[in-house]
This record gives sequence, structure tokens and C-alpha cells, in this order.
Amino acid sequence: MKISTHLLDTSLGKPGQGIPVTLESIGTDGAGTACGAGVTDADGRVASLSETSLEPGDYRLTFATAAYFEAAHGTVFYPRIVLYISLPAARDHFHIPVLASTFSYSTYLGS
Repeated sequence: MKISTHLLDTSLGKPGQGIPVTLESIGTDGAGTACGAGVTDADGRVASLSETSLEPGDYRLTFATAAYFEAAHGTVFYPRIVLYISLPAARDHFHIPVLASTFSYSTYLGS
């Protein structure tokens, strides 16, 4: 399995470029273990967050958005966007888009 993502800045109507993204697997004790990372490209995308195949389970996806929002909007309300996801074994690829603006964000399972 692999995870890809992208962030779109809905206030500006353009991709969120240069945003660091980290991926952690979440153990039964709730602790996170780093298992992938990337930085959004000019299209706001990270094609693959892990170099190796992921196992089914729980994960945390963190977008470090503070520097981006400061540069793009002059203010920061969400310095990080943190998503908790649970990956079943039924798929080999999960695409997780984030639609973000200065004071809101939403996400969904893409194709």
C-alpha cells in the first residue's frame, strides 16, 4: 500500500507548494513511529509518502502549514493540519487531498 496527498489553498485557488508532510504509523499504545515524509511540489502534491509498502493499520498524516500560511496569507491559524487515518487491506493506494484556507480545512479519500 502507498499514500499520496496534495493540499489545495482554496482561498487563493492554487496548490499549496513547499509544505512539509510527515507520515507516522500509530501503535496500539498511541505512540507514533515515523514511516514517511515529503514536501508538496509545485502542484501541491506528494506522490508517495513512503518508500516502502505500508501495512494495514492506523496512521497520522501531519502537514506543517505555518510557514506556508504566513507567507501566503500573512497569518497563521492552523500551524499544523493533523489527520488520523485507518488503512484497511482492501486497497493498494490511498490518495488523501486536503482543501485548506486560512481559517478552515477539509479532507476526503480521493481516487
